Amino acid sequence: MNNEIEHLSEELQKALADQNVRELSEVQKQCIPYACQGLDIFAQAPTGSGKTYAYLIPILERIERQGKGKHYPQAVILSPTRELCLQTAECIRRLLTNIEGVRTAVLTGGVDMNAQVRSFAKGADIVIGTPSRICDHLRRHTFKPKMCRICVLDEADVMLSMGFAEDAAAVIEALPEHQTMLFSATYNDAIRQLSEKYLVNPYHCQIKEELLLAQNTKYEFFLVNENQKLDLLKNLLSSTPSQVLLFCNTRRTSDFVSAHLQEHGFDSQTIHSEMDPKKRKWIMQQFREHQLQILTATDVASRGLDVPAVGIVICYDMPDSLDDLIHRFGRTARAGRSGTAYLFLRPEQKTRIPELQKQFPDINVTKKHIR
Repeated sequence: MNNEIEHLSEELQKALADQNVRELSEVQKQCIPYACQGLDIFAQAPTGSGKTYAYLIPILERIERQGKGKHYPQAVILSPTRELCLQTAECIRRLLTNIEGVRTAVLTGGVDMNAQVRSFAKGADIVIGTPSRICDHLRRHTFKPKMCRICVLDEADVMLSMGFAEDAAAVIEALPEHQTMLFSATYNDAIRQLSEKYLVNPYHCQIKEELLLAQNTKYEFFLVNENQKLDLLKNLLSSTPSQVLLFCNTRRTSDFVSAHLQEHGFDSQTIHSEMDPKKRKWIMQQFREHQLQILTATDVASRGLDVPAVGIVICYDMPDSLDDLIHRFGRTARAGRSGTAYLFLRPEQKTRIPELQKQFPDINVTKKHIR
């Protein structure tokens, strides 16, 4: 087993071995030793680089066992969406396979507050939640942070872009003296200011985008008229048995495309941020368990979702930001697998091709006419 893994507790070594993890990713190799020492961490790393385990493993190595009775939170993980919180909770459960006595709780919107308070009555060692809902629990005094010594800001750039800066600050400032770990896929002035405000002499880790893009991914971009996209999409889907993650820019387009595919016999469902959380969870479970071939989504799915079986990512729409495109493409070719990424560009978007060719030097751009 890899030297870095051998330094972990036997329980975590076994949990990783059970998941066939034989070697840590680069961000994990860099962050885990310093995080286990209790240092603040600033990590910028692209989607798919393994950031979640880079903070979960140190948390599980550092927290104390509280035994029976009420457990007070020792670590709080702030994440921008309910889906990401649930994904993180599932990662923790996988790591806890051989560890007893550690409780987790997910505190997000989309759940009745009173029911959530009742289910959280016995507390938890690790709390994963959205900043706004954690603030709600702080105001009700149902989240009591007196023993909380670790705070993680996960997908911090997304959290700030969604307007959670004040709520995140309120949570951080309510904690006693603690270790702070900030993880972000991108770096900008807002992230710099956040890190300077809340991190004390942090260890800095930066993983370049090129390490992600160097994976075994085949890129193909199509110049195609808007009214020809559906025909091109069906042509691509009809020739692949792989699971497909299909991205659209808006909820309306996502619903429309998925419904069209269903009408033409394709196995497709859609998820987005405005749908019922229970239905979204059920659809994601179907996709992870290979009971669904095509998942049509808005960008709610482009961050944080670990769906290793995805062989193909299709961007039905070109996002405004190149970073968003990279995050979408990061859903394929994970964990050493190969994958294919398709992008549909309208003719008026061809001015973006030089920018795309700089980021993806090996792309093939095809002018497509569907007859």
